[in-house]
Amino acid sequence: MTGATYDYDVLIIGGGLAGLSVALNLPSSRRIALVSKLSLDITASGKAQGGIAAVLDPDDHTDNHIRDTLVAGAGLCILDSVAHIVEAAPAAIDWLRRCQVEFTLGDSAQLHLTREAGHSHRRIVHAADRTGLAVTSVLQAQLRQRPNVDLYEHTLCVDALIKHRDGQRPICHGIQAVDTASGQTLILNADHTILATGGLGQLFPYTTNPETATGDGQAIAWRAGCRISNLEFVQFHPTALAMPGVPTFLISEAVRGEGGILRNREGHRFMPDYDSRAELAPRDIVARAVHSEIAKQQGQPVWLDISHHSADFIRTHFPTIEQTCRDYGLDITREPIPIAPAAHYSCGGVLTDLYGQTDVAGLYAVGEVADTGLHGANRLASNSLLECMVIGKNCAQAIADHDNPAHKRRPAGDLLQSASAAQHSLRKNTRTPCVSEDQPLPTPDDIRQLMGTKLGILRSTSGINQALVQLEQWREQLAHACNAGYFPTALNLRNQLDCAWLIASCAAQRPESRGLHALADYPDMLSDASSSVVRAPVLESEILAESESG
Repeated sequence: MTGATYDYDVLIIGGGLAGLSVALNLPSSRRIALVSKLSLDITASGKAQGGIAAVLDPDDHTDNHIRDTLVAGAGLCILDSVAHIVEAAPAAIDWLRRCQVEFTLGDSAQLHLTREAGHSHRRIVHAADRTGLAVTSVLQAQLRQRPNVDLYEHTLCVDALIKHRDGQRPICHGIQAVDTASGQTLILNADHTILATGGLGQLFPYTTNPETATGDGQAIAWRAGCRISNLEFVQFHPTALAMPGVPTFLISEAVRGEGGILRNREGHRFMPDYDSRAELAPRDIVARAVHSEIAKQQGQPVWLDISHHSADFIRTHFPTIEQTCRDYGLDITREPIPIAPAAHYSCGGVLTDLYGQTDVAGLYAVGEVADTGLHGANRLASNSLLECMVIGKNCAQAIADHDNPAHKRRPAGDLLQSASAAQHSLRKNTRTPCVSEDQPLPTPDDIRQLMGTKLGILRSTSGINQALVQLEQWREQLAHACNAGYFPTALNLRNQLDCAWLIASCAAQRPESRGLHALADYPDMLSDASSSVVRAPVLESEILAESESG
């Protein structure tokens, strides 16, 4: 079919909380397009169970939330980013309540606050154990009522439309996309383009993420000229349901926050053996402990036990988890839950400032796709939905005020520690992959197997290098297959391969164990905390100029 071209003021790619926050905070005078890879309701935000972190208890303080975030981030959080987002949390909760989102209330009709791992206080606002669905269903319904918003569902974004200008930053003026139902090519022009595409969990064998989480935004931004930072920090949630023949299903952090105990096959409570905070240690510590115990018992899952609470307590606090497990023949009010880690969240991403601005003018990234400096080397539980709302609102405000000089933003990356960008640049690969034209293209399962084996919870330098070589060869094969143009089955594959290669490239820059990046051959953490940065090929001459001058 022939292509079609449409013009907008603002183009938002992704219908989760990040994209919704931008869209609903923009003036109604702006003509907006929101693009969803599948239907609008298939998002990682909608699957979020735990809640949103915000200091609302009089006995708590924002300094405590900041400190907890920094501790979890293992030296790589940016303090200005953490403080800005944490301080904006109460206002973000107020906004959701004004939007008629209904949260769980306590006995005094105040918001019920639960506690999750890594938090020193109860500060998690939630809607039972289906917070994400409670939030996104309300906001998506409101979005559908906006006459200034056009929805493009089942639409796959291919590449950003970029203009290169002599002596100036490149500028984005929209996206090339494909309507996957009809095969029609779409050119969506816009003054402002926001990537809110979410994560990359589908690059790994087991994940809590929806099928849309294939790293599209990270790959598109990098090809457009944006820096990618700290993408090696992939968070594996320590407690996903692990039953034969049952889909991966998240067992919320809040189960441990409300007293859930982790036990091995012998019934031993093992977390105190690994960390004094036991089940409430940060996710990276708990995930590695679970991984270790599973290895000791020949791959069999460990147990998460909440059955010491009353059945009424469990059904009230965790109705979705209780019912889902019951559907699979498991009564968690009487028996423990078999669990294992699963890829859950990407802590790094497209480098942005606190307004979502990337290296490319007119191109923004908000939510899990971005790296604002909030999460560092390991995300603190329930900070992710918070970041979506705060940065989403900031981004909308920056777009609304973009003609006002007082609101002009500095180039993205100014928030990075000054030493970090200078210490790292794109490592050139001197190998030329040997490609045979009759070699079959890799499948998504091939990529998942490679990433799970070489870039999973525990890694090695040799494994990372092997992954890089294989991914480079696969990318070369795909380039040869597509040299006459794109074909539908290759569009997703290209993003998956590029994003997997970016993860491996960031990991190759980190000869230490820090946060979510655990190296068997380098188990210690270096004293110098620096970010990994992979720059886009279009900036290669700039990199060389910097290295020669530095």
